[in-house]
Amino acid sequence: MKSPRIPLYIYITFVFMVLSGCAAGKITPNPSLPQGWTEESIIHDDQTRWYRIYIPDPVPDNPALVLYLHGGTLSMRSLFSRLVDGTKTWLEIAEREGVVLLVPNGVNPETGDTFGNDQNWNDLRPDQAAGQSTVDDVSFLLALLDEVAFELSVDTDRIYVTGASNGGFMTYRLLIEAPDRFSAGAAFIANLPDLDSGLPFPDVPTPLMIANGTDDPLVPWDGGVVGKDRGMVISAEKTVDWWVSANRADPNQLISRLLPDNNPDDHCQVRMDYYPATEEGAAVLFYAILGGGHTIPSIDHAGLDNRLTRRIFGPVCREVEGVRLAWEFFNNQPILDH
Repeated sequence: MKSPRIPLYIYITFVFMVLSGCAAGKITPNPSLPQGWTEESIIHDDQTRWYRIYIPDPVPDNPALVLYLHGGTLSMRSLFSRLVDGTKTWLEIAEREGVVLLVPNGVNPETGDTFGNDQNWNDLRPDQAAGQSTVDDVSFLLALLDEVAFELSVDTDRIYVTGASNGGFMTYRLLIEAPDRFSAGAAFIANLPDLDSGLPFPDVPTPLMIANGTDDPLVPWDGGVVGKDRGMVISAEKTVDWWVSANRADPNQLISRLLPDNNPDDHCQVRMDYYPATEEGAAVLFYAILGGGHTIPSIDHAGLDNRLTRRIFGPVCREVEGVRLAWEFFNNQPILDH
């Protein structure tokens, strides 16, 4: 009798847990984080919610803060794993630029665990979609920002939010429901959900960068079902159109160009579409990763790029460093009157 075949995603999850030091068993706070990092918790809605934070030493006067949101079924620890792709660049930027990097943990939708590694954000997808949490993550993240910003005298004109996949979906939600709290955002490999009721425009516009791969097997470029049962999304191009309208950017002044093909071996090229801000609006910058999969494009970090992971996540684009593009975008935005 043949043994049952174990799905590939179980192998990926197991390897990630081992490499990040989080295999099965009792999990305790990590005392051996890199210099500048601590693992902390706050009580919110009668739950202990966890986060990791990088604080520069010395702390600059009024430092900038980047809120980084992990992907679904990952955790605040994923940024430190050898399996991570270009998201690891945020660690380098935080150290080099003296930025406070805030990395909170989601909640396990099956168990309610707030500390573990198989975590999700309650983004804009319906509750019945697989993997969806019903926890009020918006209020948690805003409360966490309040506490950290106060303790460190963060520059409130330089608070940014970013994430990939489920973290990208959650970035959208924060910019729709609490846009006045952020100076800019960047969402990777995430489309807006396809909801019968539609989505409300945010009260105020916030500059937004979006990057999606045309060969993403999990969040389909043309829209449809995320994964096998994780909710419906509209297409990447319709997502951009929605944000151009919501941000009151100028579609008539679109600047579009192909970036140089620096690495022909990756069979990928990047198209940049820039929708400038209007007098009352905010810019939208879109990177179409032509030939890219469900990964952040990266030159420096191999991350998930091997035969096994390409079968699940698709190819990694080696043309640009996606996180550096996001940081450049953040720094080039005017201060908005929120």
